Amino acid sequence: MKISDIPYNMKFIFGPNLREVPVSKIQMLHGMIYIMEQLKTNDFSDDEKAKWNGMLGYFLRIVGELEESEKRLHTSIEIYNDLDNQQGVFTNKLRLAHTYQWWTKYELSNQIFNELLEKAETDSDYTHFLDFVYQHCGKNEFDQKRFPEALSFFEKALELRSEKGDQELISQSESAIEACNYRLEHQK
Repeated sequence: MKISDIPYNMKFIFGPNLREVPVSKIQMLHGMIYIMEQLKTNDFSDDEKAKWNGMLGYFLRIVGELEESEKRLHTSIEIYNDLDNQQGVFTNKLRLAHTYQWWTKYELSNQIFNELLEKAETDSDYTHFLDFVYQHCGKNEFDQKRFPEALSFFEKALELRSEKGDQELISQSESAIEACNYRLEHQK
């Protein structure tokens, strides 16, 4: 199953606070129910179960169901650990840190983001994640109103994304820089 197989609108946009906002929250909720029903059929391999629990955790965060997001992401991480799929573990730890950030559990989000940042900066198996880690570390700092630190992360993400040439990701980093600069200019 792919995201495109879900018969509901799972798209989102980024709001002025740099958080994802569903294009249609009701459609996204129906899509998550659809995924949960598909998972109950047991027609999925362990790898697919890990993938879809991770996606559920991601979508659950977007609609504000943070406790359930945490549970699904832990399930995904456990399955990926059992499969010794460390890339899958890394991706879902990034999502989990983001869930803790939205939940304002900054002690946890800061700890996980710092671990992922160190791994992405020092281990060549994870360098392809570095722009995402920088971007999400920036959002974590942004939510904590540490705008100079956030700006630094967003600029690093933009530099890497410009090298990759992915215009959507470049635009996300540029918007984040713009939002950060605005906050810095209007801080009291």
